[in-house]
Amino acid sequence: MLNKTTVQLMALGLVSSFVAVANAQDSGALIDALIRKGVLKDQEAEEIRSQMTRDFAANSSAGKLNLSSSVKELKLSGDVRIRTQYDQQQAQIVPPNPDHDSQRLRYRLRLRLNADYQVNDNFFAGLSLATESKPDSGNQTMAGSGQSVTTTSDYGKNLPGAGFQNYNVYVSRAYLGWTPMSGVTLIAGKQSNPFYTTDLVWDADINPTGFVERLDLHKFFELGSAEVSLIGGQFVLQDNTENSNWANWNTPTAAKTDWKARDAFLYQTQLLATLPVAEGVKLTVAPGLLFSNGGAFDPNANGQNPNEAAFSAASGEKTLDNLMVVLAPGDVSTTIAGTKAKFLWDFAYNTDGNRMKLLSVSAATPSKPTFADKGAYLAGFQLGENKKKGDWSLSANYRSVGAISIDPNINDSDWALSKTNMAGYKAAFVYNLGDAATIGLTYYNANNIRKNWNFSTLGDKNSVSVIQLDAIVKF
Repeated sequence: MLNKTTVQLMALGLVSSFVAVANAQDSGALIDALIRKGVLKDQEAEEIRSQMTRDFAANSSAGKLNLSSSVKELKLSGDVRIRTQYDQQQAQIVPPNPDHDSQRLRYRLRLRLNADYQVNDNFFAGLSLATESKPDSGNQTMAGSGQSVTTTSDYGKNLPGAGFQNYNVYVSRAYLGWTPMSGVTLIAGKQSNPFYTTDLVWDADINPTGFVERLDLHKFFELGSAEVSLIGGQFVLQDNTENSNWANWNTPTAAKTDWKARDAFLYQTQLLATLPVAEGVKLTVAPGLLFSNGGAFDPNANGQNPNEAAFSAASGEKTLDNLMVVLAPGDVSTTIAGTKAKFLWDFAYNTDGNRMKLLSVSAATPSKPTFADKGAYLAGFQLGENKKKGDWSLSANYRSVGAISIDPNINDSDWALSKTNMAGYKAAFVYNLGDAATIGLTYYNANNIRKNWNFSTLGDKNSVSVIQLDAIVKF
């Protein structure tokens, strides 16, 4: 009988010979399978991957790309999306103005280019470029900027920027990371969202900027088949001049008070656990806490107190004061009639009710927050997945987002156009026209929770409906 050492040597030879007929990326599945079977150790697998990458670079046309000797692996990827979006909004009536309906049709495009590096000594880095500067959207509305043709006399004239203008490209990710030992990961910079989440709390397009620490506990302790990780993030939202001297903010001249600005940070910690609960059934739970030190404000917003950072009517800024949110997302994944299925949920509850005073129509008489104001939840499902030609997926969820429940700066910008004080649903169908090409249709609908309660720019809608038709090619 062959001993384990002999089997491992045979596995090394098998995987190495596989390089002759397939590239390193295609061989990844084979390496992963050998790790799961216990034939290869993690370190052995990393050595094979490195050798495969070097051999592929030396013996293929891709090897003509001259990379630094410190680069062990470079992954280039991206996508182009063409979107048609229609949305209809009904604002809460503010007497005496009865005009509160609006409709909008936009043709939009998005380009994203990604480069992710693995370098020597367990360091890694990456960058991404994208159209549009907004953190929660890479969309560029076609002909959405430049000089407009506004009068009859303008038509036919050569107006610079009136049409077919070029678009800017922005840095959407730029990060570096280090894995000092197996199970410990440190990342700094503008990076992909490190947390398990739905789009109830975090928009999938947002790449937070700051620092992340991840500790994979299952790599240090024997936890059976469970995978348990502790993740922490400290994200910089606004950089202020700490020694600034702010005075005369919404107070009588005789009561001027100096105030030192501080940087605004958003913090989140999460315990992520995934474990099989039955054959073919996996449970994921991820309780956590999201909070902020406040401090994000517009110092020129009508003399408002920056320490309170009320919502600015001038800028429409949504601040971060009074957020201490308990989070509890999760899902159960399984297979139904040979089709992958996932049932998911999310829950968020802001334990700091003082946020209500920032939303009230009258700051002098703030409304007392209810559970519905402070809480948000989501429940939904997904059937199918999109990996190759002919694949399809169908998803739907219902959610309720209380007025002061979550941070409106980071939640999904498509559902209810990022508004709080709304409840409704989302449904989407995506079909693979090719291995890398999909077409999808998404519908969002939401209505307000508190009726005829107009406050600032957050929950000032009676209803919002959005329809999106997307065509995407990945590369």
